[in-house]
Amino acid sequence: MLLVVPLALLAGCTSYYRNTDLCKERVRAEYPAAASAPLKITGSGANYHGSRVIVRGEIPTPPKPPATNKLVQTPAAAECTFSDNTLTGFQWLAPAELLPKPPADVDSFSQ
Repeated sequence: MLLVVPLALLAGCTSYYRNTDLCKERVRAEYPAAASAPLKITGSGANYHGSRVIVRGEIPTPPKPPATNKLVQTPAAAECTFSDNTLTGFQWLAPAELLPKPPADVDSFSQ
């Protein structure tokens, strides 16, 4: 009986952080410029039971003049949503170049 309580507590702790590895894998898979500017994952966070996971990272980018020649680390972030252990949504939160483009307004072209 003494072994059951620690195992139950440990199982409860791991359920809080579930889905973070799945989200990290998805971020790496969805990152479009991996060959030219590698993404470095710097952290992640999950809400209770892992239904929403945020992965943070950095992308090395060339500086804009008149800056020095040193690479600049551009913050990156993505959000994964889950239903239990099934990925139901993915979206980039930063940088702006990776954000989804809004759909074109059909009505504005018909006038």
